[in-house]
Amino acid sequence: MVSIVLCVTGSIAATECVKLAREFRRNDVDVKCFMSESACGILSCDAMEFATGCEVVTSLSGDIEHVKYSTEDLILVAPATANTISKFAFKIADNLISTLLITAYGHNTPILFVPSMHDSMYSAIKDNIYKIKNEKSAYFLDPIMDEGKAKFPDKEDIVIESLRLINLNKSSK
Repeated sequence: MVSIVLCVTGSIAATECVKLAREFRRNDVDVKCFMSESACGILSCDAMEFATGCEVVTSLSGDIEHVKYSTEDLILVAPATANTISKFAFKIADNLISTLLITAYGHNTPILFVPSMHDSMYSAIKDNIYKIKNEKSAYFLDPIMDEGKAKFPDKEDIVIESLRLINLNKSSK
């Protein structure tokens, strides 16, 4: 079975992640969820536990989840905030999700970012996105630009792109 880690960060698009996780499960994908502190203020951990069927990880612990799950088939950051993208661009590991991302990157685990933020923020971090796109095993699914925002794409598009990257990575090994 294919297994991913869904990293939910503090964008209002986090509200879409329950449906996204359920769509992955409909496609026989095992989903583990990491939620940032900001995401927990927007979306209930209980909702994500229901959607994934697994306990949600919200902090680093002695169970070293950032290492345990860093070699899954894909790390999906959806929604990916300007903060999370920028930290990854400079390899800053100061919270649960950024620590997982850097650990996964060290293992060459594919990472897919799905940006979701105000368009001015998206424009401001274009250099960081470009920097990441030129690195190994890190990818972006472009947001839908509408109403002055970089919006979350359709959940089906996220699932399709995730499965494509997983298959691409498996075939190159």
